[in-house]
Amino acid sequence: MSNQQKSYGANQTQGLVRGALVTALYIALTMVVAPVAYGPIQFRISEALNFIGLYNRRYIYSITLGVMIVNFLQSNLLDVVVGGFHTLISLLIARWLGEKVVQWLDEKAKHPLLVRYIVMTLVFTATMFIIAWMLIHLGYENYFWQTYGVLALSEFIVMTLGGLAMYFLIDPRINFYQ
Repeated sequence: MSNQQKSYGANQTQGLVRGALVTALYIALTMVVAPVAYGPIQFRISEALNFIGLYNRRYIYSITLGVMIVNFLQSNLLDVVVGGFHTLISLLIARWLGEKVVQWLDEKAKHPLLVRYIVMTLVFTATMFIIAWMLIHLGYENYFWQTYGVLALSEFIVMTLGGLAMYFLIDPRINFYQ
């Protein structure tokens, strides 16, 4: 086996371990706040991890898997599927749209990563209609717009606070691009 093959294998293993750590961290952070992590008002501090999906595509799948596992442990199969879909589609849209907005702003975006964080927050806030629909479908709530409004507001608050912590406190100390 050549040195290049050994290096590639080590990098692959490191990538899998990093992804697994993010999944485990998402699960642990959600369990810490489990009483307020489900239902029409959701304050999952683990949602701050969504932002690392901007750094490396691998983390999109790690976060999605984390969502699916905590929903499996605490909710039902529909929540596993719908919650996982919501997370995956929101992360993919936010990553793509964030890049497009930065390109559109061109040199006006002095802090392109911050622009991507803002886009991520807005996309997750907007797509909470998917979770609102699921809660209505399951009979947990009766009024779509009220449910969507509360979910969107709680997601906006969590993503904003989590984004500030990730951007200013954690990002300068950890290289998420690896």
